[in-house]
Amino acid sequence: MIQNIKKILTPIDFSTHSMEAMRGAMELAKDLGAEEIHLVHVIAPQQRLIPSTIEQNRELAREGAMLEQAEEELARIKKDELGNSKKVITCAVVGPPVEKLVNYAKEQLIDLIVVATHGRTGGEHILIGSVSEKLVRNSPCSVLVFRPRVR
Repeated sequence: MIQNIKKILTPIDFSTHSMEAMRGAMELAKDLGAEEIHLVHVIAPQQRLIPSTIEQNRELAREGAMLEQAEEELARIKKDELGNSKKVITCAVVGPPVEKLVNYAKEQLIDLIVVATHGRTGGEHILIGSVSEKLVRNSPCSVLVFRPRVR
């Protein structure tokens, strides 16, 4: 039995899968009487080395624009889909996704992470890796992997 779940974190990348996981997390929060649900979007920096100052400035501008877009989209989701609930906390950050999510969970004393799986397999899974899988291994709290229903 799940007990003492007061803060739930749901990573959101605005995909159909993560939106379904968010809805599932909201239902779970309601059933458990959770006090807060945190929607966190992480913008991964470009992985290549950026040699020149001009390119670094372009990357910072790109990240800034993406951060602003993510914050606007999170605000829209909170308002339109979640009734602008005071229980919902939104956050957008730039950095390595798993590291940022794990640190956020530690800092905010998150009790449960509800994350979507995209069902990647084979070579794509090996090359890209799985945020869900890495979260399960590195999280300071329990992780519920939400698998969308097949329709």
